[in-house]
Parts: sequence; structure tokens; C-alpha cells
Amino acid sequence: MVYSAGPRPLIEHIVEAFEARHDVRVDLFAATTGQVMAKLEAERYRNRADVVIFASELAAEALKRDGRLRPYRPSGVEQTDADWHDPDGYFHATAAALVGVAVRKDRPLGDAASIDWPDLMRAPHAARTVMPSPSRSGATGDFLVNFAQLQGDELWPAFVDARTDGLDFAAANSQAIGGLVTGAYDAILGVVDYLVLRQQVRNPEVEMRYPTSGAAMVRRPIVILDEAHAPGLAEAFIDFYFSEFAQEAVAEQHLIPAREGIANSPERQAAYEGMPPILALDRSQALAAQNRLLRQFQLRVERAEIPRAVRSPAP
Repeated sequence: MVYSAGPRPLIEHIVEAFEARHDVRVDLFAATTGQVMAKLEAERYRNRADVVIFASELAAEALKRDGRLRPYRPSGVEQTDADWHDPDGYFHATAAALVGVAVRKDRPLGDAASIDWPDLMRAPHAARTVMPSPSRSGATGDFLVNFAQLQGDELWPAFVDARTDGLDFAAANSQAIGGLVTGAYDAILGVVDYLVLRQQVRNPEVEMRYPTSGAAMVRRPIVILDEAHAPGLAEAFIDFYFSEFAQEAVAEQHLIPAREGIANSPERQAAYEGMPPILALDRSQALAAQNRLLRQFQLRVERAEIPRAVRSPAP
């Protein structure tokens, strides 16, 4: 039984190939990180999953601290960056993505030579900007925790002002991107890049941009639950995920593959000519602050009754 945060086409492709190679059946639950975490919590005392793939490193770290994971060193992991993995072997990043901003090239921000985070959080751009919900999107949640480490106490007035000026929220990255494609928004704040790069193929008016002060990197860890019912198959599945076949499938979805020697997709290579700086993240500090920060963000910003400016009509 495999639980996986998106992208769905990737995990379905890998599961199908694994089933054919090992002559087994894999039950798959594919959803957002928030939905995966909620299902794991609901099944805490009656576990069903063997393997879980998250879009959030902090989600895996939380399960490790709760004693719910079993360590394993995958075959092929020596061909990856050791810094991407848990030093104790409880989780291993299969891929990564960057969190930045997406814009429509036919709107004002599309003409900007460079963009930084505050540009989307102030009038007039905030009124035409959307952000995926940090409590539902693992990547955006990790970005918010990362951004909070950078901003400190300035985080709250910045987001309250942005909300006042019209910053909107979407349930997840896909809904935010849908709004950008249809022209309901000019920009997305805190969006994971692989989904935007995939959308650019069909909608050239959409463009991924990386803030000048830095983009957040989010890694996609894979874990085996401590109460796995099929630990041998779980280990084989993780080995398979680090194979050249699976890692090439990762790259085809515009994610950054973990395995060295696998080329990024042409769309990703074109997107970050001149790699943006990566925002530093203290994982231990981030985990300690995560739950409180996400709850406060929901109450003080996302769901708060804040008087809002009237959104200007789309050009």
C-alpha cells in the first residue's frame, strides 16, 4: 500500500512499472500532503500504508520523531547527495522542487526584469495574487516555515497587509495555477515550480520566476512505516524509486531528480538559467515551529476577517 503526494501521473507510472517488474499488486492513495497526513493520523492505531511519499521534508521528520518510521538504506542511494537524506536513514529524498512565483507574461509583473517576494505582497499586485494554502500544500507549507525563519516577526504584518490589499488563497497549487491560466490572477505567491513548468508547455503565457532574494527548495522524501505489513516489498519499491528508470520519470515531470547523472527537463533548465539562491532552512527549528505557525497563519491571515481592498478587474 503506497500513499503519495502528487504528481499523480508520476506515481501511477512508477507503480505500474513496479507491478509489472515484481508481479505484485500495489494499492495507491494519491492526494495532497495535507490529505495524506490526515489519512495517516486517522489510521494511526490501525495502519494500512507500507510506503509514503511526501512533498514535505518536515512531514517525514515529524513521523520520524513520533517513532513511526523504520530505517532503510536504499540500493542506489550512494548515487545521490547525502545532504538530501535523513542522516539516520529514516527517510530519503527521491526528488526536489523549488518554490517561487508564477506570473502571466501578459500582465504587469510579466514585464518585470526581476521579482522578489515583497513585490507580490504589496499593492497593487497583491490584489491580483493568489497563494496555495500552506495547510494543504506540503511544498507551500515548507516554504512558509522557511520564509518565517527569514522574516522573523516581520512575517505577520507583511501577510496581514497583503491580505488587506487583496491576496487570495487557493486550496492547493493546482487550483492556484488554474486561476492563473484562466486570467483570474496575475501571479501566484509560493508556488511549487514543477507544476508551473508542466503548465507552460500548454500555456506559454504562464511563466515560472524565482525571487532575487532566494527560492525555497522542497524535497520529496520516501519512507517505510514502522508497522508496514509488507516490509520486504516496501524496501523493493524504494529501491525501484532510485533506479534510473524511476529517476528519469521524475525528471520528465520537471522535478529535480535525486540521482546524479539524470538530466533535468529542458523546461527546468530553461527556467533557471542563473540558478537562484536557495533560502537556508534549519530543519530542527522549522519542525518545532511548523504546527504552531501553520495554525496561526490560518487564524491570523488565511481565514481571518480582514477588511480587504476591492480587487481591480483583469485587464
